Amino acid sequence: RGPGPGGGGRWENLGCQKVGFLVDRDVVRVGRQEGRFSAIRLKVSGNAIYMSDLKVVYANGAPDDIQVRNEIRAGGETRPLDLRGDRRAIRQIEMVYRSKPNFRGQATVCVEGRQ
Repeated sequence: RGPGPGGGGRWENLGCQKVGFLVDRDVVRVGRQEGRFSAIRLKVSGNAIYMSDLKVVYANGAPDDIQVRNEIRAGGETRPLDLRGDRRAIRQIEMVYRSKPNFRGQATVCVEGRQ
């Protein structure tokens, strides 16, 4: 039986980053040569964030800019964000946030990759 409408594949945690209210960008270093991924998604806990954009840098150095432009609530996640190409090894993921005036405390953003 092949993958269903959800796209199939196994999700693997690639790394997490704590986000303070003064921070507008962060990098999750993946550097995982053995893993090749077709999509990523973000999971947020602790507080809501507004994610503007992601830059996925592949193992060969090529960048892939992905516009998210969405608020992600605590306990929520993005839809699967497809990566260019077939399955790619990821060096790092750069996240750009838009600061929220009422942001207090910390959020944690975790990146998962679908193999």
